[in-house]
Amino acid sequence: MGISKKSISLNKFGLNGLQKRTGIYLWRFFFKGIERNSGDEKNFSIEFEILNPGLQSDEPLLGFKPRVQISSDDLQYALAGTKSAEDIRTESLVQPSYAAVRFQMLGSNAKRICRYLNCSEININTKNFEIRCGNILFNFNSLSGFLDLTQEENDQHPEYMCDSGYVSWKITYDIWKDFACGFKNSDLLWFPLAVQANFAGTFNFNGTDYVINPKKSSGYIERFWGKSFPETWFHISSSNLTSIISGHTLFNSSFAVKGIFDGRLSFLANFEDTEIKFLADSSKRDYSVAWDCTQAPVNDEDDDELLHWTVSINSKEWIIDIDVFCKVRELETALLEAPEGNRRVLNIVQSSSGYGELKLFKRRKSSLEQMEYARLSSVICEFGHIEDSEI
Repeated sequence: MGISKKSISLNKFGLNGLQKRTGIYLWRFFFKGIERNSGDEKNFSIEFEILNPGLQSDEPLLGFKPRVQISSDDLQYALAGTKSAEDIRTESLVQPSYAAVRFQMLGSNAKRICRYLNCSEININTKNFEIRCGNILFNFNSLSGFLDLTQEENDQHPEYMCDSGYVSWKITYDIWKDFACGFKNSDLLWFPLAVQANFAGTFNFNGTDYVINPKKSSGYIERFWGKSFPETWFHISSSNLTSIISGHTLFNSSFAVKGIFDGRLSFLANFEDTEIKFLADSSKRDYSVAWDCTQAPVNDEDDDELLHWTVSINSKEWIIDIDVFCKVRELETALLEAPEGNRRVLNIVQSSSGYGELKLFKRRKSSLEQMEYARLSSVICEFGHIEDSEI
C-alpha cells in the first residue's frame, strides 16, 4: 500500500525546529526475529534518539554522569578524612545533549545494547530522510549498523542505562499501512509511521544469528517529537488479528493506541480497509475514552502474574473495547532521560508478546451491530511515567 507524502513530511518534522535546546526526536522500529539455528521467535526494537541537539558539547552529555567539582585543597582534605571533606559539593545537574542508538531484545531475557554520540556526529539529510552516524544508517527503507559495549565500559557508565553486548544488523522494511496523524500540538507530535510494516534481513545479537521473515515480522514504526515526554506513557498496538467470528486471519487489519495526551488517548486502526481514527487533539465531543493498566488477578490454572491494559472508546458511530494481557515475567523496564534533565526519566515497562481481544461495534440507529470480534497476538504493550531517577 505504500507510504503517503504527508507521512514522509511528518517523519522529518522537528529536525529543523525551534526546540533544539529543549526537545527530543525519537524514532522506534519494532519487529520479530527468528533464531537461525533453533527457529525460536523473539521480539526486538531499534531506537534512534536525538536529545537537545542545540546544546553545544564536545562529547555526549548525559545528565546522569557523575560530575564533582573540587579543588586540590578539597582533594587533600578528602584524602585526610577531615571534616572539610564533607563540604565538597557535586556540580549542579546538567541538561543532557546527545544522540543515542539502542537495539533491544524484548521478553523474559531482555537486553538493551546502546551507543551514545555527540550530536555533531550526526549527518541528517532531511530532503530524503536519511540519518547517518558512523556505521549506522536510518532511512525510509533500510536500517544498518553495529553496536559494541563491553562489560567494563558498561560498569563504568551506569548512566548509559543499557547492557553490555554486541549487535550488528542489515535490515530493510516496507511500509504496508501508515497514518499521517496521531496527536499534534505546539509542544509535541506523535504518529504511527507504520501500523503494519514488513521487515526483512539478518542480524547478529550477542553471537546469535537471526533472520527476519517479512510475513512474520509483525512490524511497527512510530515517530515522536516534543519538548518532553507525556507524564504518563500508554501504548498498545498490533497487526496480528484473527477474527473469532469467521476464524480467518485479518491480514489487512492493524491498530495503535497511544497517550496520554491532554488526558486522552489516540486510536488509529485499519480493519480490512475500513479506517477508524480518534485523535486526542480533536474535539472532546468526537469521542470519549476510558483506559487503565492494572495487575490482573492470578488465574488458578496459570501461576503467571499478568498486567492488564484496557481501552474503551465510545462515539456516535463506533464502540470499541480492547483487553490486552502481558505476562509480568516477559516485561522489561526501559529508561529514557527527559530533555529537561534534573535526573528525570520516562520509566516504561514494555513487551511485544501481549495477547487479548478487540470488539468493534457500529451504531445502527437504536441498535448495535458487531462488526468484528478479533483475537490479538504479538501486541506491543507499554506503560510508564515520568519520575525522578534513582541512579
